[in-house]
Amino acid sequence: MKALLMFFGAILLAGCPLAAQGEYPLVVRADVPQYPPLARMAKITGKIEAEFTVKNGEVVNAEAKSGHPLLVKATTDNIKTWRFSSKVSGMFATTFDYQVEGSETATMQNPKIEMRLPAFVRITATPTRPPCNDCEPGADVIGKPIKGEHAAGNTPAPG
Repeated sequence: MKALLMFFGAILLAGCPLAAQGEYPLVVRADVPQYPPLARMAKITGKIEAEFTVKNGEVVNAEAKSGHPLLVKATTDNIKTWRFSSKVSGMFATTFDYQVEGSETATMQNPKIEMRLPAFVRITATPTRPPCNDCEPGADVIGKPIKGEHAAGNTPAPG
């Protein structure tokens, strides 16, 4: 009887997610997470708490508990790229922390990424100015009009 109880106890423990026991399985493949450009320009930051389900090493579902929709989509899209050993199945939790720091730049810079997969990901990016479609190329001031015929409907003086 004792052996039978131990057998069923082992089966129950094997079915529990490893995260509940404080251990996570090894990630064998994952895409680099990205900070969504629009979220970066709008300086949207925050933590996304997500849960994901793994079956035979593949993420079959990823859901965020709360957060800004732009960050939620980036988080769940990235989690879906994760791969584990084919022996891994279960439900796990993770946190993505999106931060914007530093001076605003005219061009997108690579973010700093800290990954302690699969439990935690931090993405720290510099803010990026929104593009100015009617500015001089390389203009350092947002909204600086193009010189010449397209600026305020002016036509250039004959040369």
